[in-house]
Amino acid sequence: MKKLLLFLVLLSAPFFSYSQKELSADYSYTVSEPYQVYDAPKKFYFSDSNQILSVKPWKKSVVLQKFDVTTLKQISATEYEDFPDNYQVEGMEQLQDKYYLFYSSWTGKKTQHEQLFYREINFETGTFEGEAVKLIDIDGRLAGTFASTAGVSAPFAFGFGVTDKFDFLKSLDESKILVQYRRKPEEKNDKESYDIIGAEVFDKSLKKLWSNEYTMPYTERRMDVEDFAVDSDGNAYLMAKVFHDDSNKDKKRRKDEEANYHMELFRLSKDSPEIEKTKIELGDKFINGTSLFESFEGYMICSGFYTNGLNNEMHNADGLYTFKITKDGKLIDEKSYEIPLEVLNQYVKNRTKKRNERKDEDGKAEFEHMKLRNLVISDDGSLLLIGEQTFLIVHYTRRGSYVTYHNNDIIVSKIDASGNLAWMKKIPKRQSGKPKMGEVYDTSKVYQGGMSYSYFNANGNHYIVFLDNVKNIDLELDQIPALHSDGHGGYLTSYKINDNTGEMSKGSILDTRNVAEDLEVYQFSNNRIVKTDENQFVLEVYKKSKEDVLIKVDIK
Repeated sequence: MKKLLLFLVLLSAPFFSYSQKELSADYSYTVSEPYQVYDAPKKFYFSDSNQILSVKPWKKSVVLQKFDVTTLKQISATEYEDFPDNYQVEGMEQLQDKYYLFYSSWTGKKTQHEQLFYREINFETGTFEGEAVKLIDIDGRLAGTFASTAGVSAPFAFGFGVTDKFDFLKSLDESKILVQYRRKPEEKNDKESYDIIGAEVFDKSLKKLWSNEYTMPYTERRMDVEDFAVDSDGNAYLMAKVFHDDSNKDKKRRKDEEANYHMELFRLSKDSPEIEKTKIELGDKFINGTSLFESFEGYMICSGFYTNGLNNEMHNADGLYTFKITKDGKLIDEKSYEIPLEVLNQYVKNRTKKRNERKDEDGKAEFEHMKLRNLVISDDGSLLLIGEQTFLIVHYTRRGSYVTYHNNDIIVSKIDASGNLAWMKKIPKRQSGKPKMGEVYDTSKVYQGGMSYSYFNANGNHYIVFLDNVKNIDLELDQIPALHSDGHGGYLTSYKINDNTGEMSKGSILDTRNVAEDLEVYQFSNNRIVKTDENQFVLEVYKKSKEDVLIKVDIK
């Protein structure tokens, strides 16, 4: 059964428009009239033809909303209550001009089948097209993680069960989608257990092209999956770190000068039931993370951060590496780019600068806790890589313990079409937060809240947008950024980087505590931002009184 709630567009209704003279002249924003809020632990946003579609799954219902970008008026809101009681949202994907909501459903202990369904959304009408369609049916349990409520242990998460049983990877042209899953291991000892991974590839209409299950060639203890990808021909790829012993660590002892692992690329295709493996030798480099991307030229690009082996800390970075993988599995164009000391020493204490200078003499100066977040491939063959410092801290008290999550500095690097480092920029940021009691979040991922950043490309410039402390508006190169505490206001800040020169400028877009007269907004999240035009993006925020508003930001 569905309930249809239609909202008339009142063209004469006023809305607020503010030019940011007191902030940055490079941006202006418009605020919509308030409208009814629909709660959801995770919300999805898409833009097309000057309209926005939002998808908000919550408990036993899903709400589809449509908005007009020009007027910021809500066109319609359609609520569906015909989902099974035990459904778990697995993802929301756009494949070219098609939009799909995926959800899983466990049949119970008697039959023990994991099932994946999809429902297609008609963007124009803002409604589901037809009934749910079963895409995958698996006899047996799958490995997954709990979607939980903060402050509540996962098994008692008030209706939120195991999710992330299926992962979705799209090809560069969005013509193919890989649905990947892992069977729950029967053997609890990871020294003896071999993962069984399923791969099913579909076209944009979700017609199955091929599927297979693969028993991994190494035990769980000896293998870590780094990333999955699918190309436009429907071939699947898996990048794995393979350890030479059962330590499951990058190095056994600090004095070791060579990695006790190697990287392997697994190629999976409809033409062969077997895994095609390519061994990747990295010499003295220790990889802290690997990501796979398809290029316009048909290569798979592998990239991430590395350390030089002189330090023994996971997720630290001495520099970036990239290499290409041909269709037949050959490794070509391997490159590495060291992070310069002058970049490391920006926005840090003098004491830290001196320590980095001493460590640099021994080749040990590095970024801590750096992870690759984005790799942007341009038509001319150049690459933009964005990394962010991300980590958590466990705090112990007399009553127990709690965890805080941290998203700090950002490194933005451009590799030109010839494979040379064009420029590298450090963006200062200090963000800290934790889930509030009763707040629902996905425990399979690091808590984000209103932290981290959004990335846009517009008119030859790159934009990094995030919420920051007002004290950082005029931050100098030799100053440390003040901490932004998640959920306590903040200024929406943008760093603009010229693609050709790397010239960087900073602008403050708006103050969340004073968006308009008597209007403070809450529940900011980078996941609630959608780009709507070349020089425009829209974010949805909560204003209390059970109402949301849209804020449209124009880049001048």
